[in-house]
Amino acid sequence: MRVSIIGSGIVGGRMGEFLAKRHQVTFYDVSEKRIEELRAAGHDATTDLRHALLNTDLSIVAVPTNTMAGALDMDPAHLLDVATKSGDILKEKKGYHVFAFKSTMVPTTTEKLIIPMLEKRSGKSAHKEFGVVFTPEFLTEIAGSWLTELKAHLGPSVEEAFTVTPDKEPRLVIGEGPDARAGDAVLALLTESFTRKPPVMRTDYRTSEMIKYASNCALATRISYWNEIYAVCERLGIDPKSVALEVGRDPRIGFYGTIAGKAFGGKCLPKDLKALIALSKGIGVEPTVLTAVHDVNERLRKERGSRE
Repeated sequence: MRVSIIGSGIVGGRMGEFLAKRHQVTFYDVSEKRIEELRAAGHDATTDLRHALLNTDLSIVAVPTNTMAGALDMDPAHLLDVATKSGDILKEKKGYHVFAFKSTMVPTTTEKLIIPMLEKRSGKSAHKEFGVVFTPEFLTEIAGSWLTELKAHLGPSVEEAFTVTPDKEPRLVIGEGPDARAGDAVLALLTESFTRKPPVMRTDYRTSEMIKYASNCALATRISYWNEIYAVCERLGIDPKSVALEVGRDPRIGFYGTIAGKAFGGKCLPKDLKALIALSKGIGVEPTVLTAVHDVNERLRKERGSRE
């Protein structure tokens, strides 16, 4: 399959390098430096979006999204820019093209912002002349110090259990519209490349978008929970790591977040937690647990710094 990666950063780069083992992959990015790195590694890479789209059949979009402070949702500027420019290029293209979005998006973004923009700029109809899928990624972003401490207690095999790579994602979620062609193409592209076949869920756009948020915020919740247990143990003179690691042996609980003591940071958890809190309040739901997760993390960040 001829695939273009739109946004070749951490997510797009890892996904593209994985797919390039079996498919013809063209990387696109606005960063000249990033494109030079990919070319030096032997990949087809370009800063010309037109070239990337016209010479491929399916585009995986993995551009960054940022949380707007106090706003209801994520800042869709990068996504709308891609949709605008891609729609203009789509005018020229013959045949059916699939857009598979992996950038984290607040529920309803695909159907209310992305598809209308693609249709407006291209003059074509979604689900008929081009396809759109939202298929979230569940790759691991984890601090080396956290993993080092965990391996010291549980052994090196824990790294494989915690590091989710493109060929080992725990599930494949495909959010799609009424035309199954786009979802079929994404399913074929990804599943034939997996070393093991994950469970597949095909659903609507907003459900798949929510699955991504619920997943990241669950991980954030685990870290804040263990940070509170850590604080209680310290006050009582108990070794918090011994408690957490023994509790984590229960398969219903697991080890994620058990090396506590610092706040989570990184590119995903803080912004996704903030966005889901804002979204919940905007539709009249008070997110008590999520707000507490945020408050615990902010306190730890100021007191001890961030790790994840």
